Parts: sequence; structure tokens; C-alpha cells
Amino acid sequence: MEQQELFFAAVAVFIAILSGAAAGIWLYMRKKYISYTEKVLSSIDDILAGRGTERFDVEEETLLSKVQMKLKKLAEITAAAARKSEEREQEVQGIISDISHQLKTPIANIVMYCDTAMNPKVPEEKRAMCMEILKDQVDKLDFLVQAMIRMSRLEQNIIALHQDKVSLQGLLERAVRSIRARAVDKNIRVELICEEDAALYCDEKWTTEALFNVLDNAVKYSPQGSRIAVRTERLEIYTKINITDQGVGISPEHTADVCKRFFREEKVAKTEGVGIGLYLTREILDKEKGYLKIRSEEGSGTTVSVFLVNAD
Repeated sequence: MEQQELFFAAVAVFIAILSGAAAGIWLYMRKKYISYTEKVLSSIDDILAGRGTERFDVEEETLLSKVQMKLKKLAEITAAAARKSEEREQEVQGIISDISHQLKTPIANIVMYCDTAMNPKVPEEKRAMCMEILKDQVDKLDFLVQAMIRMSRLEQNIIALHQDKVSLQGLLERAVRSIRARAVDKNIRVELICEEDAALYCDEKWTTEALFNVLDNAVKYSPQGSRIAVRTERLEIYTKINITDQGVGISPEHTADVCKRFFREEKVAKTEGVGIGLYLTREILDKEKGYLKIRSEEGSGTTVSVFLVNAD
């Protein structure tokens, strides 16, 4: 009987010790868990408060370090996404501002000359002049809107370029033909020298427009009786098309700006144009894996080199 009592007493002591140890372990683990949770929450608070992740210790091989490393990566991704979103928002605001600026002048002119033409006291001769100016302004507005639609579609990848083998000679002849009439009006001689009728890999329609934009600028900014030379050079991967004019040239500090949307130098502000041609050309070439380079000397002309991928 005494042995049973001793046995049960020993079991009770053992259970008490085991329960105490379990309670101690539970309290210890609870304390560690609370401490760990507080550190994780503190790390999240640092990120939310914009204090960065400098206080994170990601070098140690601990669970907290691993969590902080993941939080750091998440913070970097979130920050990059926020920067991209802000840049996109600024870009949209810039586009809206540019469009508003470009539309303001023709719309103001249309309103002014329309009011004048509708005045019954205006002589017929002046009314006819107003109607002619109105037509010019409407044409300018239509050109601007169509250009912006093309620009928007290219930027948003709404327009798909269909690349195929295209004759270099035929491509250049179509592009030159599109500016021939304006060149004749200014008595500008256009020379086309295509040493080899290579095959290019491009979208015929959009590449013709890209070349037209360069040629149109050459005619627009060249003086009466000057010359425009179009020469080709076949390279290993690309064919280079040099379009050289004898125009006003580009200021050295603006050579990198002329391909930006709506950019125009002050010295050509009175010349017809909206500053979107070279921008569209660059966008088209970029989608075809081509590119362009510009060399210019102020007052002595400009050479725009268009590089298009060879079909072979």
C-alpha cells in the first residue's frame, strides 16, 4: 500500500514538473512569438512610414531576417511601381498640355475668322479671304488631330506593323514622290542614289511614312533653289539611308531634342509644322528594330541617317 502511495506521489510530482516545464516552455515561446511579431510589425511600420529598410538585418540566417528580406524586396517593387505610375501620370499630363497648346491657335483663328465672315457688314472680298484662311486652319486642325491619333495608336500598340520583304528602290521612290510637288514649288532638286536594290524587312506603308516625315522636314526647312540628296549604303545587318539637306540646320544643344513629341526650335517657330514628324519616325523605326541618327551643323544643313533591317 505504501509502495502504491509512493508511486502515485512520484507520478504526481512528475506530472507537476512536466506541467511546470510545459507552462514554462509555452510562456517562453509566447514571449518569443510576441517579440518576433512586434519586430515584423515594426518592419512593416518602417516601410509604411517611408523610413526605408536601412534598419533591416538581412545578413543573418534567422526567420526574422528572411521575412525582412522579403519585405525589403516587396518595398523595392512597390516603390518602383509607384515611380513608374508617377512618371506615367506626368507623361499623360504633358501630352494633354502639349495637345491643348497645339490646338489652341487654330481653334482661336477659326473662331475669330468665322465671326468676321459672318458679319453682314464685311465686304465680299474680305469674306472670301476669311473663308480661305478658315479652310487653311481647318486643314491644319485636321492634320494635327490625325497626327496625334497615329501617335497615340503607335504608343499604345493599337496599330500592328506587318513586316515583310520590301524593295529598297521602290520604298525610296514612293517616299520621294510624296514630297516632289512641294520640292518643285521651292525649286529644290531631290537626288536619289540607290546603289543596290536591296530587300528590307519592314512595314511598307508605315516605313514610307517614316521616310516621308524626314524628307518633308528637309523640304520644309531648306531654302529656295537648294538640294536634297538621298543615298543608301548596304551594311551587314542594316541598310543606311542618308537624307541630306542644305537647310537651316539644328543647334547642337537641340540635336537630341528634335525627336521629342511637339519639340520645335524657336528659330523655326514661324515655319509650318507641329513638331511631331521625327517623333513618329523614331516610333515606327523602333517597332521595326531600326533606328535613326542625326548629324547637323547650324546654318549648313542636316543629315538624317535611317537604319532599316535587311531582309536576309
